[in-house]
Amino acid sequence: MEDYPKEVILRDGTGVSLRPLQRGDAGPLVDMFKRFSDEDRWFIEGNVTDLGWTETWLKQIDGDKMLSIVAVLEEKIIACGTLTRELNRPEHHVGKVRVSVVPLFREKNLATWMLLDLINMSMAAEIETLLMPLVEDRDASLIRSISKLGFSKEAVLKDYVKDRAGISHNLALMVKRLHRSWEP
Repeated sequence: MEDYPKEVILRDGTGVSLRPLQRGDAGPLVDMFKRFSDEDRWFIEGNVTDLGWTETWLKQIDGDKMLSIVAVLEEKIIACGTLTRELNRPEHHVGKVRVSVVPLFREKNLATWMLLDLINMSMAAEIETLLMPLVEDRDASLIRSISKLGFSKEAVLKDYVKDRAGISHNLALMVKRLHRSWEP
């Protein structure tokens, strides 16, 4: 995390600062998620617009199990990217990534910038595989984008999730295998 904060330029020329998520970010994080539609929030784990829930979640920040970065513009959080993994479990070599971007800043490469950083963090943490579950039809644009970063659709769970109206959607398990360093 010593590379932060850092500036990135979005597709439209907007400069955004990336930095680690901090325990004091609960209020700004809740404000960010309130800018999402109810339908978008439905597919996010946890009650992200509840300050108490978010404060409890932020207490779990631990460099070994969870790393998070946020994108900040004009002192407001506009995106959050998280890398989590289960230690002392058979899947300890697998990292799960999630990126949430406020609607106004989608399709501007912000998620790509954040994913590149999360991939680098994963490699530094010796994670071998990244998993990103996405709702196949709702996240079609993101699926196309991350495919360019080396993620592939390893599995599709048919009718696995339901939206607020009860309509079933497929869950695509997007996976990226990280290259291990050459060893003699």
